[in-house]
Amino acid sequence: MLKKLFKYEWKFFWKVPATINLALAIITLLGVMFIISPLWELESELIGILMSTSLMFYYLSIFAGSIAVTVYIAIRFYRSAYTDEGYLTHTLPVTPRQIILSKLFVGVIWTFITGCVIAISVAVLIFTFIFASIDFNFFYEIGEVWEEILEAFKELGFHFYLSVFLFFLLYAAGAFFNILMLYSAVSLGQLFSRHKIAGAVIWYIAEYMIVQFGSSILMSVAILGLFNSMDAFDSPGAVTSLLFGGGFLLVLAGDIVLYCITEYMMKKKLNLD
Repeated sequence: MLKKLFKYEWKFFWKVPATINLALAIITLLGVMFIISPLWELESELIGILMSTSLMFYYLSIFAGSIAVTVYIAIRFYRSAYTDEGYLTHTLPVTPRQIILSKLFVGVIWTFITGCVIAISVAVLIFTFIFASIDFNFFYEIGEVWEEILEAFKELGFHFYLSVFLFFLLYAAGAFFNILMLYSAVSLGQLFSRHKIAGAVIWYIAEYMIVQFGSSILMSVAILGLFNSMDAFDSPGAVTSLLFGGGFLLVLAGDIVLYCITEYMMKKKLNLD
């Protein structure tokens, strides 16, 4: 049944984030066309102003696109679980866990897709700018430069691919965490007899402040601990691996707590009035 729920959720979810990502792709294409256009050959102060304006618009577009996908994830969860549509959802022969997981996986997948689109967009514009500004031989030297970078990492004791793997795990756990913060806040907002959306916003702000405060304390303790026991580590690479690995475990613990809150509220405190 979880598979069917996933397909149903994907069917009703994909159009909005796909449109947002398509818009980001179009903006990237326009940026590439602007970079390779002959405007750069003109000597005018207007070109500098146009460049600054374009960069600001591009930054705001990326930021707005990322935020829009996140907001839509929250809206979709609220509508399908706690509004009139929620009556239909909760009459299906499924458990709250299946409902949450189906929505969570769809949200995480689109979060990854949006992140990849943004990363590719930035990379394309950077390489287009390099392509338009310097000699073609630069691209033939990228392989050699990459090998030198890897060698420098090895000399410092960094296990590059291990660090990338741990960073990916941390990023994945963080994606689940961000969405579960939304889900738990929306679920806790149902405790309010009125103004449930405002209640969800209040709970989200409270969760955010708790997370930021807790993160600051843990980071301070971790840094002090590392400085006091620096001799126990062979290299900066070991410290980086420890930070990434420890961060992943902490975020994973947060994922579990937020998920349990969401499931408990949906199972024990469901309020569709």
